[in-house]
Amino acid sequence: MVFLFLFSCFFSAKVFCISPESVIELQWGEVVYETATYVKVPLKILITPHWKLMGPKSIGDTLSHPPEIFWKNSENISDVQVLWPAPIPWFEAKQRGQIYRHHVFAMLYVQLKDRNGGKLNIEFRGQCCGNVCKIVKETLSLPLNSYQAFQGRSWKMLLFAFLGGAILNVMPCVLPVLGLKLKGLSKVSPFLLKRTFLMTSLGIFLGFWLLALTTILLKFVFQKEVGWGIHLQNPYFLIALCLVMVISSYSLLGLFQFNIPRWTLHFVPKDYRTSLGALGSGLLAVILATPCSAPFLGPALGYFLCGTVQEILYGYTSIACGFALPYIIGFVFPIYRFLPKPGAWMVILERLIGISFLGAAIWLVWWPLRSFLSVFMQQLALGLLILMACVPLLHYFLTYRLPLLWKSILLFAFPSMAGIGLFLLPFFSQQSSQKISMQDGKIHWIPWSPALMRQSIQAGRIVFIDVTGMGCLTCMLNKQVFLHPNIQNLLAKPNMVCMRADYSTGADEITALLKSFSRAAIPFNVLISKDFPGGIVLNELLSVKEIEEVLELFKKFQPSKDLKNNKILYKKGEKNV
Repeated sequence: MVFLFLFSCFFSAKVFCISPESVIELQWGEVVYETATYVKVPLKILITPHWKLMGPKSIGDTLSHPPEIFWKNSENISDVQVLWPAPIPWFEAKQRGQIYRHHVFAMLYVQLKDRNGGKLNIEFRGQCCGNVCKIVKETLSLPLNSYQAFQGRSWKMLLFAFLGGAILNVMPCVLPVLGLKLKGLSKVSPFLLKRTFLMTSLGIFLGFWLLALTTILLKFVFQKEVGWGIHLQNPYFLIALCLVMVISSYSLLGLFQFNIPRWTLHFVPKDYRTSLGALGSGLLAVILATPCSAPFLGPALGYFLCGTVQEILYGYTSIACGFALPYIIGFVFPIYRFLPKPGAWMVILERLIGISFLGAAIWLVWWPLRSFLSVFMQQLALGLLILMACVPLLHYFLTYRLPLLWKSILLFAFPSMAGIGLFLLPFFSQQSSQKISMQDGKIHWIPWSPALMRQSIQAGRIVFIDVTGMGCLTCMLNKQVFLHPNIQNLLAKPNMVCMRADYSTGADEITALLKSFSRAAIPFNVLISKDFPGGIVLNELLSVKEIEEVLELFKKFQPSKDLKNNKILYKKGEKNV
């Protein structure tokens, strides 16, 4: 009999994992990898019979010691959010509180720093009451390996990166370079054409590899959050890019020509000078492409920028393959037969490209640079740039009437002084008072913050997050969708909280928000609620139909009765889109 009694005690201990000294016991549920860096981890807390666990505090409670979960000793984890189910009201001897009995399921939303996996180490602290009350502490660990769960997704993201790079060729930032290449190719003899295509492709690959190297250094050496176009958050880089466009436009409009220094002619054979120019044009195309985003590019960059050094290199190389696709086709196939012959059209095209470069320079000052300048300084910068843009007109009408001294002042001294003035403006400018618009018709946006977002979700509101920035062309198109009457009525409802974040400020919190959804570029829009804590990410180019369908899905979703009874259900609609 004694042997049977001891055997039954041992068996009970193995099944329920609760020793006579324990009051609670922790168990992990089935882990759900929503994205490569976002994991849902159910935590089951078993409570000994005749004991109760105090739940989250409610208004009017006299007894409260809410449960807490600490995770700071975890590995490669940036954030953990805990969602507790509704507790049971409890009254006894004029005391009131919220309790759990038998067992309770808590949901942990874990944000990994990258896709290299991690280890979740938690310490649970709470108050349990039976005949007496006591504080309980339990620890539990869980290894997380998101890399295996998303290993097959790498090929899809490589395809997205390739398509995004190919689409970059028709974005407004890069079109002037394509026109310039078309003009240049028409001058090249057919036997040098293949070499020109090859060198342009190499310039593109070199440019993207330099971007990859910069990204790796910032992420792994300097521990900085990185994203697509992050260098555009530096005002001096924007001004330098603006001046490069102005100087290029002067050359295209006939003010002067770029010539290789004579001392370099001894090192560069004549046959290779055209190749060096092609290499430089490829690098210039990459620099001009970085302010732009394209379909497929945001998800792909977000995926690779969360990965290892090798994955970052693979991602940028795939973008380079797509971006260099027209030149690779020209290298493989004999397309010189279809190129137009030299003629008067080349002069007209050259002038149009020069004007487009001036327009791009003005746009850089008007939109991206306004985040770093006060209103007065931005107006002064625009004035200086417009004066520089007038130099070709003055050269055209007055160059033959002016002596050599005044001509030199007009063509060199005046633009140089204006360029130096542009560089000094950010140094003397106070913090920019210009901010993104927080009003779209009836939609009142509030500044995004992690704390306010969590509070709104816990309160049962639907949160719409719009991450935008100065100078984002796609963001401007999306704003027209927000002004649509149907979207105005939907987003202005009392159950909606509309938040907007300015990516051009360079805040690490906003970059971390994008990274949590495996994104690295703007525009970015997501809808989150208590029933959809993983969020539903919208397409980069918004549509009225898409927003209506997602909000209809949120409206139809009703928390099931099992959830109220402390059972966590997993529905297909909860997964990230």
